[in-house]
Amino acid sequence: MKVDFFIVGAPKSATTSLFNYLSQHEGISMSSIKEPDFFSHLELNKQKLYYKVNPISDIGKYHNLFLKKKKSQLFGEASVSYLFYPKVSERIFSYNPNAKIIIVLRNPVERAVSHYQMDKRLGFIKYDLADVLNDSTIKNHDQYYQQYVQIGFYYHQVKKYIDVFGTENICVLNYDDLKNNNKEFTAKVLNFLSLKESQNINFKSKYNSAKDFRFKFFNFLYSKTIFRKVIKSIVPKKIISLLDEILFDQKLPNVPTNLENQLYDLFKEDVILLEKMLGINLSSWKK
Repeated sequence: MKVDFFIVGAPKSATTSLFNYLSQHEGISMSSIKEPDFFSHLELNKQKLYYKVNPISDIGKYHNLFLKKKKSQLFGEASVSYLFYPKVSERIFSYNPNAKIIIVLRNPVERAVSHYQMDKRLGFIKYDLADVLNDSTIKNHDQYYQQYVQIGFYYHQVKKYIDVFGTENICVLNYDDLKNNNKEFTAKVLNFLSLKESQNINFKSKYNSAKDFRFKFFNFLYSKTIFRKVIKSIVPKKIISLLDEILFDQKLPNVPTNLENQLYDLFKEDVILLEKMLGINLSSWKK
């Protein structure tokens, strides 16, 4: 067997939503876990990131993540680490030169802020985002800077995949399109995979949406990994969903204007290069 297509990133760009939509299509068998990180396990194990990851490094275990029910089904997976590390595209090509690559990109400023706010909520960082940009002496600075800033320099990351797979096997999509019309967005992906639209997909459910705690005490508890694990193990999913609505606020705090401007300046040149390479208008990503 061979995995037929890969959602390679970017992080915090609704890849979880796309993964779940595609999982419901009768012509697709997605991996039993969303991010196997098989083709990036060397880099992830070497880096030892501040958040724990458990990449799969054995090809047999990797293939066991897929359950094929029909001969016509395509295998797919979504590991957002695949976009950033430069050697991954070549590894995937060596594994399956006919693979289809799906890349979802988000305004790099919004993506950086969303990624930071998620990590802050999970207790992975105690510093302000401004500290990551301006103070290289903070603990784990290089890793934080990689996750919030370097991952948002899309041009060379996307170019690497185009150089390896060719434009005909690459589908680059804009996060904003999914946010505006997730059904139409998914239809584009299915068309790219030469599959018909399905009536079985539930587009009403939200996955991994941005949120923040209404109450600081619960924020403190939630930032503890052991607390999250205990809650997930003993509280039914329906109750967790209800608590989610009560405890979380979907409106995140605004980013200070000077910090936002600094981020736009950081990404400006890369966005221009990306525009030219893809032949698309990304004016909403520039300020």
